[in-house]
Amino acid sequence: MSLFAECIEALGEDVHVFSDEKGKGVLDEFESFFPFTDWGRIEWKKVSNHAEVNTVDEIISFLRQNVDEISSFVYVIWDEGTLPVIQSSLDKVFEVIDDVTAVSFDTWIFSPVSGYVIEVFHDGEVRVGSK
Repeated sequence: MSLFAECIEALGEDVHVFSDEKGKGVLDEFESFFPFTDWGRIEWKKVSNHAEVNTVDEIISFLRQNVDEISSFVYVIWDEGTLPVIQSSLDKVFEVIDDVTAVSFDTWIFSPVSGYVIEVFHDGEVRVGSK
């Protein structure tokens, strides 16, 4: 079983795997919310409201302090272009975060409704930011 398939299985019933077309729409929206470097990382120095975090509790604390309403549904985007974008609940993603981040080198958890992103970079750095 692939790491992607294991992730989908771990997320359970509340996961939606998007078609390429729907995923492209999510990617376009994501790129309109946050600036990116040439090497495919969020350009954090251009995001005024962000923090480096180490735990889920720190992420939740940042969101509570900086986001008006925390949407329960998020998109998960991986740096591997052949992987589809998925949607799930933030709570479920946190519950199985190791399965989610094992799928590819870099992972983004994005909420256009609430205007935030969580970037899990392959070097172990995790940042959260809001638009």
